[in-house]
Amino acid sequence: MPNINTNTTQEILDIFYHLTTIPHGSKNTNEMANFIEIFAKEHGYEVRLDSVGNILAFKTNTQPKVCYQSHYDMVCVGVAEQKLALNLIKEKKVKNGITQTWLKAKDSSLGADNGVGVAIMLYFIKKNVDAEFLFTNDEEIGMIGAKGLEIPIKSNIIINLDSEVLGEITIGCAGGFDLLYKNEFETTDILPNWYYYTLQSKNFAGGHSGLDINNSEFKHQNAILESIKFLHDIIKQNKDSISIDIINWQGGEKRNSIPMNSKIVFACKEKIIAQSNNFFTINELKELPNELLDKTNEIFLQTPKGVDFSIFYSLLTNIKIGVIDTEDSNVQNSLNLSNISFANGKLSLAFMGRANTHALLSSNLDNLKCYLSKRLESQKQDKASIEVNEYYSPWEKQSTDSYDELQSFLTNAIKNKDILKQETQNFNNILYMMYESMYDVVDKFNIKPKIVELHAGLECGILLSKLNQLGSKDIVALSIGPSIRSPHSIREEVWIESAGAVVQILYSFMDKIQ
Repeated sequence: MPNINTNTTQEILDIFYHLTTIPHGSKNTNEMANFIEIFAKEHGYEVRLDSVGNILAFKTNTQPKVCYQSHYDMVCVGVAEQKLALNLIKEKKVKNGITQTWLKAKDSSLGADNGVGVAIMLYFIKKNVDAEFLFTNDEEIGMIGAKGLEIPIKSNIIINLDSEVLGEITIGCAGGFDLLYKNEFETTDILPNWYYYTLQSKNFAGGHSGLDINNSEFKHQNAILESIKFLHDIIKQNKDSISIDIINWQGGEKRNSIPMNSKIVFACKEKIIAQSNNFFTINELKELPNELLDKTNEIFLQTPKGVDFSIFYSLLTNIKIGVIDTEDSNVQNSLNLSNISFANGKLSLAFMGRANTHALLSSNLDNLKCYLSKRLESQKQDKASIEVNEYYSPWEKQSTDSYDELQSFLTNAIKNKDILKQETQNFNNILYMMYESMYDVVDKFNIKPKIVELHAGLECGILLSKLNQLGSKDIVALSIGPSIRSPHSIREEVWIESAGAVVQILYSFMDKIQ
């Protein structure tokens, strides 16, 4: 077993155990906020609160060098959603020759995201560490706390504890937008003597629309887009002698996930030749009664209404959906089609765009709006609408060096420590001090540290922007954290020893920045 202080790990675990007994699902965080406030005050810290539920704990008459930050709400799934007591389970696993202890909750999300980060911060408060501690509220439902932050900090370094792989130092993440597009089309009456079919997706795995957007496995592709390709192939197989009218189309799940489900009801004047495969089931509806169609999808009008498939095909295949830009093999810019709903001529599409720079995010949104503003065939007059529901800034890496250049710098710096600049606030210097602090700790777990940029959302970009507005300028941000698997699900689990390792890394880092 690596020489990680087991007492430290147990103290953090004991705090986390207590946190699991306090309800703190998003929008239901008052009890947790009260606990954090009282805990900090009992240990001699001043506390400031703001109107959106953020909490800053700090010592008076000091000039702290670092502010630690975690969000204190969680995603409640399963037992946690029912506000019942969690049944915690430990399991031993072996990886890289190291025995690891993993903690999960039976039939429930655990709240390790970001509860272990909160526990680490409370542990530091208990140990009287001279730092600032920012607990943000309602991150899981749109980063509400970060967006509404009203409390400045004194520190010039902020360490977010919401990363989920021990050994990774996150130095940037994507911003994003949600866009809803609606339109209405002239329809064709679908007659009883037409042939009716359903196309249902199956075996798609979905995934995170940022982290998994570059996954080339077919099961991780967008089920809605693959449905389009499947129907287009049917037309080709029938030598373009048939036309397809879409009656109803429902697809997608959450705004930030790659769709697993797509279900289409369509009709043709001619019988088609088509076969099901591992990812799609196609069935002919032998009868037309409305009750049969109702069970298949949405409720239809007395006479089913359809729109030519070519309109959908042209619309969706001319939008670049998926990865748009990369740098050093890292996704920098992407667009996901999250949901589709179509019935009786009315179409609704939900998109989520992500980008790791302000310029790319703005370009992504502008290009999408420009294309969707074009008039389509059979479109009804003045029925198209575009609504941007959400827009949040990316956390751009605070260095002009590429990732390959930064990784090379860190590797060389480990070997030649005298190459470092002396000014503490230099980003590369601060990054190196975190890298060096991490290097010795994770090496004992047979892990090599690396820098990463997430094509997903952390609060850092929003916090840096808000803190700048509040007068806290020129802040360097990094993110690390313990290893967590399958957050936001009943499979969520945390590697217990990694929490102790994070504390050891942070103690070393604080020694270096003094």
